[in-house]
Amino acid sequence: MDLKVNYNNVANKDEAYEEALKQITPEYIAKWKIKADISYDKDKGEIKAVGKGFKLGLSFSEDQCKVDLDLSFLLKPLRGTVLEAVESKLKKHL
Repeated sequence: MDLKVNYNNVANKDEAYEEALKQITPEYIAKWKIKADISYDKDKGEIKAVGKGFKLGLSFSEDQCKVDLDLSFLLKPLRGTVLEAVESKLKKHL
């Protein structure tokens, strides 16, 4: 786990998941020039974005969202930028 974001604007896991669906989109990931396929699993409370050398996972619990980011060697320089952007977006909306 690379990051934890506590909920401030939503009441529970389901609301957080629904709000994150609106925010974490292929277009949002594309701003880092990364093409990723996003899968959504409401039952498990998970959102996963997978592309070439890129894996982003969001896992929702009752009071926080856990973020995992795995990047290939070539994308490692983007790690801080991606984590900051995701954290900022989640804190604003969750």
